[in-house]
Amino acid sequence: MPYLPLVPLLLWTALAAPPGASTPSSPSDRSTAGDSHATTSAPRLLAAKSRLTASEPRRLAAHTVAVLHVAPAAAPSDTVPDEATRSAAARTHYTERRYLEAARMYEQLWRDTQAAKYRFNAGMARSAAEHDGAAIIHWQAYLSTAPTVTARERSMLASEITAAKQRTRPLQLKILGPLAPATLTLTAPEGAPQGPRDPIDLLPATTIDLSLEPGNWTATITRPDRPTASITFTAEAGAVITLGGDPAPALDPPTQPPPVEPPVATPEDAALTITLGPPAALARGVAVSLAGPAPAEARELRSPEQTWQLAPGAWTVRAEARDYEPLNTPVQLGPGEQRRLDLQLRPDRDARTRFGLSLGLGITGFTMFTAGAVLTGRTPRDLDCSTRTACQIAVDNVLDRSTGLALIGTGLGTTVTAITAGLMRSDRGLLVETGVGGALLTGGLAWYMVEVTQTTALDHRGRAHAAATVLGLGGGMFAGAVISLVVRRITRQRTPPPVTLVPSFRGLSLAARF
Repeated sequence: MPYLPLVPLLLWTALAAPPGASTPSSPSDRSTAGDSHATTSAPRLLAAKSRLTASEPRRLAAHTVAVLHVAPAAAPSDTVPDEATRSAAARTHYTERRYLEAARMYEQLWRDTQAAKYRFNAGMARSAAEHDGAAIIHWQAYLSTAPTVTARERSMLASEITAAKQRTRPLQLKILGPLAPATLTLTAPEGAPQGPRDPIDLLPATTIDLSLEPGNWTATITRPDRPTASITFTAEAGAVITLGGDPAPALDPPTQPPPVEPPVATPEDAALTITLGPPAALARGVAVSLAGPAPAEARELRSPEQTWQLAPGAWTVRAEARDYEPLNTPVQLGPGEQRRLDLQLRPDRDARTRFGLSLGLGITGFTMFTAGAVLTGRTPRDLDCSTRTACQIAVDNVLDRSTGLALIGTGLGTTVTAITAGLMRSDRGLLVETGVGGALLTGGLAWYMVEVTQTTALDHRGRAHAAATVLGLGGGMFAGAVISLVVRRITRQRTPPPVTLVPSFRGLSLAARF
């Protein structure tokens, strides 16, 4: 179950609350508050703006959005004593991620009390359970039935509804015949990936706008003195479903042929051109997939530009490449629209770590190698030991030359680990270099100590210089490999903050991690 839907109910602010209004920190705070605070204390979500207006009335006779039908509220004496307990239990279900149980309890609380706040919380619980169709119905009903709704709360909820509609299929359900008294029920698909669904009771209307998840749904209408009418349909964008017409008479068929409905015009496809980068990602291949109202071909691209012919609607473009962070970009396409989208992939954390290690160790190795070469080049090769002072100078020159060669070896060893840390994704090569570098460091140190302690500084100086070079080579390789392993381990264990603000094409979005 994804964790992003927890944000609406767990992160509350007081951006639109009047002075002195309380700011609940969980769905329970809203549930136990009075109706007068049901709207001012609603969760503020950073989402897209919607065109839904506060003054638009609900017209049930001709054209209406879906509204859940509920039983009349029970007498206050039947529900008030245990309302707080039931609301707290629903909040507990939600915080423990039992979203389906929380949604059912909030819906029952609303049926019993008719308090708009429970419809708001039921929509949030349904959304967290990925039941977007039911969540949209709750939110739209809340906006049309709540006693007061602030402009900011309306904008926030409209943004949530817009985001949920992008994951569903908009369609219309038309009811023929009398509307009252009648019961209208939607049965959700069985075996849906979001888990078990509950039937949705709707208030009958001539035309009902719905947004449902993909799958086969069943609409059933029951009226007195009429047979039960039922239809099973597939939720597709723009579909028009008709239910409840009277059966054709058994005798005396009409003499004139039935009217032929004009064919439904198919909207013209849109052209989406995607430009990809950087070239290093294209060299290995970038996998591009598209999710939207119709199937689309996934491709692995090595060229910087590619064009798709897509059905109009809301699409999500996903680009993935090795050593780069996956990129998801939403795009809205209109009929016949020609759209260009530029996607620039960003190296992932491991790739950035490898590059930083390679650059840092490479610069360090080059610096040590240069310093050692300069020190070695400035040391005289001819040693004069004719006098005591000359011998002391010769000894110092031998030690300086050994130091310079050790620095050269250290620079070479560090450069080797810089190349390994930058090119190898696994730690196996660095572990091998740790062992080899440690062995060279230990052996070179022992060799050098033997040469400088058992003979004079001027005797066997060639072997002392070789021992110093091996010592430096092992030290550079060992230190570079250990540093690389430690830095890699630290960056892999680092986790992102639980709540962050991330940029999106709509502005700023709130991302949560639990």
